[in-house]
Amino acid sequence: MFVEQGQPLVFGAAKDKGVKLDGLRPVVVDLNDGLHSASDLWVHDENDFYKAQILTRMFDDPRIEGHLPRPFGVFYQAFRPTYEDIMGAQLEEALSKRGPGDLDKLLAGNETWTIK
Repeated sequence: MFVEQGQPLVFGAAKDKGVKLDGLRPVVVDLNDGLHSASDLWVHDENDFYKAQILTRMFDDPRIEGHLPRPFGVFYQAFRPTYEDIMGAQLEEALSKRGPGDLDKLLAGNETWTIK
């Protein structure tokens, strides 16, 4: 089963089976039984951390009855700044507060001595 953002979890050769949540437990339903439709199914949201955790355990969880498909696709996507973005922001902040540095002044420091 391939999961897509905003799409219900449907699977099977004829796309006649689906996954819905019973609380936090995934359950396989038959879409041809007249009791369930695509609107009853779990709609994938790759920004939901908790549902992504359910997806990661769905196929191999022995507590789940019935045959659940193995999910593929993007389970979770987090938007966070990269290391380079954070470091660049720190450098810009330091430059705005202290100005450009002077390497000679830094190396000389405040405590110098002369060797005779």
